[in-house]
Amino acid sequence: MTPLLAIDPGASGGLAWRDRDGLIHAEPMPEGMTAQVDRLRALAAELGGLAAIVERAGYWMRGDHPNSACTFARHCGHIEAALYTLGVPVRQIPPAKWMRALGALPMEKPARKRAIREEMARRHPHLAVTLKTADALGLLCWAMEAE
Repeated sequence: MTPLLAIDPGASGGLAWRDRDGLIHAEPMPEGMTAQVDRLRALAAELGGLAAIVERAGYWMRGDHPNSACTFARHCGHIEAALYTLGVPVRQIPPAKWMRALGALPMEKPARKRAIREEMARRHPHLAVTLKTADALGLLCWAMEAE
């Protein structure tokens, strides 16, 4: 089975992946660029032939503070650059696309995040799904269903 990595790129985001045996794993995004690059390097080495799906984010939206939007965009760029240098092909998916596959979700962000976490915990009872890992798992589920 082809290994697949899904990344919710925020500092409060996470990583979720399917290994060669089809087992699903998830963990919060490591803190700091060095730790993030080290983790991506380790996953790429462990999971030869790895491909990545990254949530398309890192741009300004109404209500965002400009400084926060710039910091987040740089963070997304760091993730993309790390994957590029590791030779991991990347596909970007807008949040609305993978979320639509989960069915009706609340419009309010906190309620939507909780609903995604609950659905991912239902689908992956062997994992301790958190708000940090739920979106990455949702993105991974979408990608596996789209294969």
